[in-house]
Amino acid sequence: MIRLLRPFLSIFLLLITFSLSAQTKIGKQDFLQKIWNFEVHKNDLVLRSDLPVIIDFYADWCGPCRMLAPELEALQREYNGRIAIYKVNVDEERELAAIFNARSLPTIFFIPKDGTPTYVMGYRSRAELKQIVDNILLSKPRIQQ
Repeated sequence: MIRLLRPFLSIFLLLITFSLSAQTKIGKQDFLQKIWNFEVHKNDLVLRSDLPVIIDFYADWCGPCRMLAPELEALQREYNGRIAIYKVNVDEERELAAIFNARSLPTIFFIPKDGTPTYVMGYRSRAELKQIVDNILLSKPRIQQ
């Protein structure tokens, strides 16, 4: 019996490992270190990440949040090394949710290295997410003549 289950367990563990590597669930302490130390920079969002950041505020019980997860995983694979995607569970990280005023789920914040952060609420398709990433997070500054 165990011999029969071993291949299935191996595949299951591999899938879990792959899905966890695509996006990082983040708590307050990691948030302060990797994204924005709002305890020091209270009025200015000073991005600590070397990459532009997407923050997905979600809840386990939220249907649209579960629909969004594979879209964000695909985005992470496509833009690997050019953006960072973090997930914040609003039920576990109420302070982070309050700071970002994430009341409607999912709420997705897009924080470029330079420029103004923006956000959207609700489910977004991969095409919509790609458009935001390309135009907001990865846009090149235009040279004025």
